[in-house]
Amino acid sequence: MNQTKKFPLWGKILIVVGVIVIALGAIFISPYNTMIEKEENVTTMQANIQTSLQSRLDKINELMPSVQAILDHESEVYKDIAALRSNMEGVAIDEDGNLTLDSNATTSDLEQADAASSQILRDINVAIEAYPQLQTQTVMQDFMTSVEGIENRLSVARDNYNQAVQDYNTYVRKFPNNIIAGIFGFSPKEKYQASDEAQDAPTVDFN
Repeated sequence: MNQTKKFPLWGKILIVVGVIVIALGAIFISPYNTMIEKEENVTTMQANIQTSLQSRLDKINELMPSVQAILDHESEVYKDIAALRSNMEGVAIDEDGNLTLDSNATTSDLEQADAASSQILRDINVAIEAYPQLQTQTVMQDFMTSVEGIENRLSVARDNYNQAVQDYNTYVRKFPNNIIAGIFGFSPKEKYQASDEAQDAPTVDFN
């Protein structure tokens, strides 16, 4: 008479352990992957801010050689650009003296560059009033038409970044996601704090 071989206890234990591991994996994997996706979205939105800020700096870089013979080097425009070049983290100067955002600039660096370059645009407005001959410069006319589009894109980029941060922060702070976030090192991020001056898009008026 054949006897049915009993399934060994150790085998049953392995199956139970395997089921528990798979269940825990499922619990961890989905939130972890979602955190990665949301964090990457925040990074992308920050890159968009950096792109728009660099566009603003590019226009300032393009403008200055054409007006340097007209502007007094003691003007506020030159003073602010000098300060931006010497005191601003995340802003580099290339071999031609142009302002360039560091590819590794932090959110704080971008906030400072945003405020500083906004002030430069405001000083350009003042300079136009003090130096009417600037209005005849072709590059100034191009500058005028370009600034509005850049400022609109920058405003949208700031808003999109803050929305992405809010979405990410809400997700990582919810239970039990906060436990998983703590295990894997996901921490809440700071929203982009543009200065009051930077939030009001600078305009260049030639009228």
